[in-house]
Amino acid sequence: MSAGKVYYALCRTRAGHSAARLAVRALRRCGLLRGFRLPLEILTMDHAAVRSAMRLWSRVHWSAGDGMMPSEQLLAIYRLAATWPAEGDTVELGAWVGLTTSYLATACRARGRGTVFAVDTFAGTREGGARYPSVARFGGNTLRAFHEQIRRADVERYVVPLVGYTADVAARYTGGPIRVLLIDADHSYDGVRQDFELWSPLVAPGGVIIFHDYDVPEVRRFVDAEVRGRAGITPSPGPVAPNVMAVTKRVAGADRAPRLAGQRRHEPFAAAGTTS
Repeated sequence: MSAGKVYYALCRTRAGHSAARLAVRALRRCGLLRGFRLPLEILTMDHAAVRSAMRLWSRVHWSAGDGMMPSEQLLAIYRLAATWPAEGDTVELGAWVGLTTSYLATACRARGRGTVFAVDTFAGTREGGARYPSVARFGGNTLRAFHEQIRRADVERYVVPLVGYTADVAARYTGGPIRVLLIDADHSYDGVRQDFELWSPLVAPGGVIIFHDYDVPEVRRFVDAEVRGRAGITPSPGPVAPNVMAVTKRVAGADRAPRLAGQRRHEPFAAAGTTS
């Protein structure tokens, strides 16, 4: 058995998770492992989230390719999806081949409830009606690869793919109130604005809205100009990882977003007083 599989098996037990977390803290206090963040950062989460992540990683390696999102960003989004206190379902705008979908569905498994509605044309559609050249590797359509990824991750029961443009699907969405909305489809200013305007009204009070590719100039310009100061939106938790920005749908009468237990930006093992 590989070292990775031993790590996954160990941390799926409560005692193994606690032992691994204490060992990493001790080693980092001695100056070791400070440059090796992933996949150790998962240990800072509660056992249900860790157990579910290890189940996923035993099927889909934590650094799996073919997705468009680096592992650090996947883990940050997983942390939010697994621990955010609002209730409801998850909607992912822009699913590609289902890697991020698998993490979002694994968060549902950790919570014991919720469904991920994955919205995509699955035709490699991008800004201005263009297509990602890499879609050719999948025969011009990623839906088959998406289903294979979801089956490999063993999260089919938590996922409903919705095929179509995000604007069209918004009009026929029949899921529950949205607790986590991930906007990661058309990255043009107008595209992000349209997705936000159509989908944010469906987000439950207290729900979190995540913008991936915040470093894309048009995405950042829209979020900074039209979202962060908007009435009904709390501009926190803010940047949760490089290239990932999150805001909260304000609860009536509330002045701030919910604070998660052990909430941090992207300082590893912050609660233990260590640094990377």
